[in-house]
Amino acid sequence: MRSTLLAGLFGLAVTASSSTASSSEQVVLGPSPQTSNDGIGQFVKPKRRPLKGRFLHITDIHPDPHYKSGATFDSGCHKRDKDKKGKKGKGKGKATDVDDDYDDMEMLKDKNKDDLDLAGKWGTAVSKCDTPMSLVNITFDWLKEEWKDEIDFIIWTGDNARHDIDRSLPRTPNEIYELNRMVVSKMLDTFGTDIPIVPSIGNNDIYPHNVMAAGPSKLTEEFLHIWSKFIPPDYSHVFERGAYYSVEVIPDTLAVISLNTLFWYDSNTLVDGCGDHSNDPGALEMDWLDVQLSGFRDRGMQVWLTGHVPPHMGYYYDNCYLRYGDLALRYQDTIVGHLFGHMNIDHFFFIDVDELEATPVTRSKVGIFGAGDVLKVELRKDFQDMPGPKDLKLKDYIAVNVAASVIPTYLPGLRIFSYNISGLGDEKNERAFYKPHHTPTDPIDDDEDEKEEADELKDEGDDVEIEKKKPRRPGHRHGKRPKGDCKRPENEDKPHCVFRRLPRYYSKESPSRSNKALTPLGYTQFYLPKLNKQKQKPEWEIEYTTYKKEVLVPPYSNGTGWDQPPPIPLGLLPEYDQTFFDNNENASDEEMTKKKKTKFEKALKKITPWKMPDLTIPNYVKLSRKLVGDKDMWDKFQELM
Repeated sequence: MRSTLLAGLFGLAVTASSSTASSSEQVVLGPSPQTSNDGIGQFVKPKRRPLKGRFLHITDIHPDPHYKSGATFDSGCHKRDKDKKGKKGKGKGKATDVDDDYDDMEMLKDKNKDDLDLAGKWGTAVSKCDTPMSLVNITFDWLKEEWKDEIDFIIWTGDNARHDIDRSLPRTPNEIYELNRMVVSKMLDTFGTDIPIVPSIGNNDIYPHNVMAAGPSKLTEEFLHIWSKFIPPDYSHVFERGAYYSVEVIPDTLAVISLNTLFWYDSNTLVDGCGDHSNDPGALEMDWLDVQLSGFRDRGMQVWLTGHVPPHMGYYYDNCYLRYGDLALRYQDTIVGHLFGHMNIDHFFFIDVDELEATPVTRSKVGIFGAGDVLKVELRKDFQDMPGPKDLKLKDYIAVNVAASVIPTYLPGLRIFSYNISGLGDEKNERAFYKPHHTPTDPIDDDEDEKEEADELKDEGDDVEIEKKKPRRPGHRHGKRPKGDCKRPENEDKPHCVFRRLPRYYSKESPSRSNKALTPLGYTQFYLPKLNKQKQKPEWEIEYTTYKKEVLVPPYSNGTGWDQPPPIPLGLLPEYDQTFFDNNENASDEEMTKKKKTKFEKALKKITPWKMPDLTIPNYVKLSRKLVGDKDMWDKFQELM
């Protein structure tokens, strides 16, 4: 399946060893400065700081400097009625030139009709318009005020330019580069260079959107210059060829691999998938990723895989989807998680062996507007069809997270993750770290692990009785089909063939499957719920968290396994008041505090619907089973999506 020579040569080439934009609603975009080599090599090595155990995931900002509050929708929120010759009244028509992200516009929900007639000052929720600079500014102002000194690194998964939805004002390459420079400037003004920032390229960061050929090219050279402070010099040559790279966000301990998913994206007509022994850029990137994962594993490190377009059914070329799934499952003792954007819909899904074996299947591409309805049905079917604890093999599953976007396709959102920092920075605490096996796990040991994990699922009372639907048609997800002859070319990418000839690394003790150093513990989703209110600036607030409420407030280390800062600074919790923890001798004050505490408890209950101990694979599986076994939980899941 892999070309060893090609992967080796590619790996040798990449050994894993500016000012703030205006705060006004509009920004002026000038001509793009000429790319020169003076930006390359300006990578700023982040300073070592005490770890907080938190990081930011932000995606799909889509700033639009031409956005005008009060503008009509049919102009892409660019023109007001008085600016349009021969037209009067409010406009809610479709855009005149809509790209593929909006190919499901007919399914747009007609919510808050009266509020959505014209473009709002801070952006308009549930609309096709992009992000006004006012929303960009309040987002980065809030991040600077609340998070500058509270996170360890930033994962930023692309789309930093507007969509091409206004025929009278088409995008240009220079504008796309300038918008990306502007967002880089915002990032540096907000966070400085003291913490690692890891950007990925999005399908709207290129011109035309979606289509990108292998480099070196003007495009890759320009982004290498724009992101010069973020890309380690050792990766500059491979970035020029493919726009992907790695960053050690905690040196010798934790890395983030920024993937160029456009080479795997089936809307990119300039590439041809990830065929074996191929020189296509998608195949070369997979070879490179294999080498990277192997190298980080040999060093005993853990890795986050990040990019723009998620490995979702219907988005990748089939052979790219298979190869991504293969690598994710083969290196699951090294990969702690998968973070993506693009879809603007908050959700998670699984890639598993049965699904990969069934590829290719008939799959519908999920668009943006209306995607929620399609996705809810697909996810429910997928969760419904998962085997019970007795038959489910956790080694055959990985979970992929897709985050909400800053652009108000629905409501603006971003996430703060927390991860286990137990023992990090303490060289004496060897017990905290997972040590990868030098050889693949023995199948006999694996059988024992799987039996023990199945027993744990039962013992914890999380085996929810699920109503079984009619059997799905053969060949669809989880449908059993005869495994093909591995000597046949069409089967060489199938997992049962790959796992026969290539090592597969998994362990119950790895950070992706049990809580230890570097394990993702949970995330908190922040959003802007009052975006359409014109008279007051909207405030970022917590929509929900994945944690149990006990870990959000002191004593959070009591019985919860936490020995680090709480996942969210206490002052950001809804209805929080420091007097809860002060000693009050005054009876009237005590009564008032009691009422405030009751209100606080209710607010905590509202934002903690999932109560997950951590974000390991076993707990994602448990959550998926609970969601389809409990109507109220499923309704909540749909609401949050």
